[in-house]
This record gives sequence, C-alpha cells and structure tokens, in this order.
Amino acid sequence: MVNITASSSKPSACWNWSRVLLSACLPLVLGVFTIIFTIQQNSISIANREQDRRQAIELRQQVMYDAYIKEISKLLLKPSFNRSNRQQMNYIGFKTIDVLRHLSKIQKRDVILFLYNHELIRREKPESQRVILKGADLTDVHFIRSNSMDCDLRNISLSSVLASNIVFERCDINNVAFDNAWMVGAKFTGSLMQGVRFYKANLADAIFDGNNMNQISFSHASLVNSKFLGIKPVSADFTNADLLNSDLTPKDLSATTHNFSNARYPNGSFPVVSNTQLINDGGAELIVSLLLLLNYTN
Repeated sequence: MVNITASSSKPSACWNWSRVLLSACLPLVLGVFTIIFTIQQNSISIANREQDRRQAIELRQQVMYDAYIKEISKLLLKPSFNRSNRQQMNYIGFKTIDVLRHLSKIQKRDVILFLYNHELIRREKPESQRVILKGADLTDVHFIRSNSMDCDLRNISLSSVLASNIVFERCDINNVAFDNAWMVGAKFTGSLMQGVRFYKANLADAIFDGNNMNQISFSHASLVNSKFLGIKPVSADFTNADLLNSDLTPKDLSATTHNFSNARYPNGSFPVVSNTQLINDGGAELIVSLLLLLNYTN
C-alpha cells in the first residue's frame, strides 16, 4: 500500500527549504548591491573631487597669470619705467620666476612670448637692459609653429632656465642663448638654429631632428645620450663637451670645421693631446684634430 502522506509531504518540504534559501539569499544580494553601489558612489565622489581640484587649480593659475600680465604691463607703461634701471628689471625677473612655478605649460609659454615681444629677454639688448630668468621653470613647455603662432624667437635669451623636456618645433631660434640651461630631454625639430649657444648647458637625452644647425656652440655642454637625426651640425664647437653615448658617428665627427678640443667622444674616449697646448703653426691644429679623431675611431 502506497504511503500517500509521505509522498505528499516531499513537495511541501522542498518548498519550505526553497523559502529558507530565498530568505537567506535576499540579505546577501542586498548586501552585495549595497557594496557595489557604495563603491560606485565613492568612485563618482572621488572623480568629482578631482575635477573640482583641477578646476580650482586652473582658476588659480588663470588668476595669477592675469594678475602678472596686468601688473607688468602697467609697469612697462609708466613714464618712470627705464630699461636701464636694474632695480625695475630685477623686479620683473623676480615676479616672472615666481609666477612661472604655478602656471600651466601654455601659460608659461605665453609669459615668455610676452617678455620677448616687449624686448625684455633679447640678446641684442645690452645685458643691463635684460630681464634675468635664472632658475625660471620652463619644464615641458612647447614652442610649436602653428597658424596662431609663428614661433619666431630669434635672439631670445633663456640662459640658466630649468627646461627639461622643452620642445622647439619648426621655430626660428637663430642666435638664441641657452647658456647654463638645464635642458634634459629637450627636443628640437625642424628649426633654424644658426649661432645658438649651449655653453655649459645640460642636454642629456636631447633630440635634434632635422634642424638647420650652423655655427652652434656646445662648449662645456653635456650631450650624453643625445641624438642628432637627419641634418647634422655644421661648424659646431664641442670644446670640453661630453658626447658619451651620443649617436654622432666618426663620419659626423670628421668635419674639420668642428672643434673637439678636450671633448669626450661617444665611445667614452678622450683626446690624447689638448690643442690648447700646441703652438699655432701652420696646419698643426688640423693634424692634431685628425689624430684625435683616429683615436676615437680605433
């Protein structure tokens, strides 16, 4: 005889267990949902705070930039302003160096263009009539020729600036002074560079790509790991320069118009003889230059 009571109780038991499991899972699902929702809200909150922070920085930068331009413009328009007044020029330099530490890359570029257009940092002016930018922060600043910017910076003086990763692209920087500048990772592309001075500049990891480079002074400069792509320098002065691991080949260095007195060659070798110790007698300097090059290639 079939036990009807026992068999009919099985669906009821399964249903009871299902209800128990559903009751147990519901808090778990709600807990997981709450955690996910909280994480999403936190992420949104963090993103909003970061956006607010960036906007606050940009607003502060714009306020500082506008105030600087307004103050210096007002000073330049004063009848009492005198370019030969060292105190006034030093004041402009101090204000410039201070504000550059807080500005964006584009604003830094515009400050330099502002000073250049007002002839405050031009080499053709007497040093006494120039603003000194020693220690000015031009890190990551890009000077690139475009429809809105012709990038004509001839004779600009940027000595002793801090300009890691600075970029000059399709610019006219003939006769520019970068003496004592810190320009690690700088990039010069398709620019006019006649008569540029890099005396004691740090150009480690710099890239020179397709520039018209004539009568360049790299005297006492560091060119470690530098790259000279496309057009090579013509009539360059590498006196006491450090060319370690640069990509200049023996052929590039063979030009008799270059000066490599006491320079360190790309392979790490040094000249055996210093030209400065020789008597200037006929072709003696040329002979020594060839001997030094032979030492490098061997």
